[in-house]
Amino acid sequence: MSNYKMVVLDLDGTTCLPLDNIVESNIEPIKQVIKKGVRVVFATGRPIKAKFNNLEKFEFSELHSIGIGFNGATIYDLLNKKEIAAFPLEKEKATKVFNLLKKPEFKECILCAYTVQDDITYVTKKIEESKDLEFESKLFEKPATIYDDSYEMFDCYKILVFNANEEFKQEVINIGLEIAWSKQSLSGEITRKGVNKKLAVEYLSNMFKVDPINILAMGDGENDVEMLKYAGLSIAPKNACDNAKSNAKVVSEFKDADGVVGIELNNYILKED
Repeated sequence: MSNYKMVVLDLDGTTCLPLDNIVESNIEPIKQVIKKGVRVVFATGRPIKAKFNNLEKFEFSELHSIGIGFNGATIYDLLNKKEIAAFPLEKEKATKVFNLLKKPEFKECILCAYTVQDDITYVTKKIEESKDLEFESKLFEKPATIYDDSYEMFDCYKILVFNANEEFKQEVINIGLEIAWSKQSLSGEITRKGVNKKLAVEYLSNMFKVDPINILAMGDGENDVEMLKYAGLSIAPKNACDNAKSNAKVVSEFKDADGVVGIELNNYILKED
């Protein structure tokens, strides 16, 4: 019998194709895992409440209602519609990140800030002028606001940066923030220092009294690395970044488009049935 009490699944590049719907062949195995009595938690860089996620198809219940959003900056109960915990970055530091764009060397960078005000998302460019923002806007519940100094800044769950460089990454670290950095896309996901998916999974591990050894986690990105280190069994899809692969206990021979989540849930939890 499987000893796994909690399954934690990344969305983009793992359960779903990037900013796309859940891969169809993953749906039934996830439902079967929930039916088996294993808690399923989705942990994503997305806003966890976004309608685009379409998580309600798994029928929210005691074993499937908690989601981790913004790379660990929020833990949310989707069934009871309440935030369990939040770890946003302070508005003063958010302002410092936006002020970096005033430097000539960073003028081409693009920011997208998800504030703690659900209806306020700040961007630094018109959506139609940036393919990255156009892609990200699928997740916006309301139109974004182009930020300038006349607007009030709020604490932020996460700030995305596009078209950046290593120097910008270092400036963010110097401000005292965490950044999940992608060398390939020259983009990053900025959160409060110490905030990542591992922090949120550890919080839930304590909350539900589940030992890390009894947690199965799957993820493909830089923002999954700490979570993959933490879980008793961690699986990186074939399409995962090198850092995720090197920190996962298992590297699957299947990729996101193959339905890697469904395949590995069958392998490690459902196959005995």
